[in-house]
Amino acid sequence: MRVGAGLAPGAVGEEEVEGRVAVVIDVIRASTTVVTALTAGATRVVPVASTREARRVAAELRRTEPGPDRVLLCGERGGRPVQGFDLGNSPAEYAAVRVADRSLVFTTTNGTRMLERVRAAAVVLVAGFVNLAAVVDQLTRRDRPVLLACAGRGGRVGLEDVWCAGLLAERLAERRALEMDDGARVARAAARELGAPAARALRATAAGAALASIGYEADLEACAALDSSPIVPVLSSEGLVTAEVVA
Repeated sequence: MRVGAGLAPGAVGEEEVEGRVAVVIDVIRASTTVVTALTAGATRVVPVASTREARRVAAELRRTEPGPDRVLLCGERGGRPVQGFDLGNSPAEYAAVRVADRSLVFTTTNGTRMLERVRAAAVVLVAGFVNLAAVVDQLTRRDRPVLLACAGRGGRVGLEDVWCAGLLAERLAERRALEMDDGARVARAAARELGAPAARALRATAAGAALASIGYEADLEACAALDSSPIVPVLSSEGLVTAEVVA
């Protein structure tokens, strides 16, 4: 199996994803929140790049999915909830009582922009520490080369995303013979150095420190919860749904 890694957004383009399974990684927090939402029973998560587009898409969906709170407008900018949105980007907000059987329109500073970048891929999955084992299972069942697409922070490398990509590559190597590019090798070396994820270690990253500085340090526990969900989000024509729906 061929595995590559784009360690920052600038390393991921249409040429890199063509014919591949693209695995979008935004540990703090988009990947974690999407997995949490689908685990809690959300029907789908519709990722969009901008807040303006999110409002437009939500308005359209509300015309086709009538009923109170059937469509929720969700996301953040600079880590904080967007004014007028129903939910932010904290996994703690996405409990079943709030999101079950609902469509979520979702936009974030980094993660949903990366999802836009990889739309040309043959398959698009979302991974974080929370669903790592489930993603490895999905990838070993798909006979395609893989690109681990790290969302990073502000266009730059995010250590937590590289760490997750490396741990994913390490686990894949236990199941399949891998042909890795330099990015995947760097990520794997970083993961071996860092070991198992923990909230304290995530707090030491730039993204973790920024999150803590605006009052969301508790979210780092959720982001570090290794293998806590069996759900793998996959991008379909309807948005991000659980992989079993389109497998």
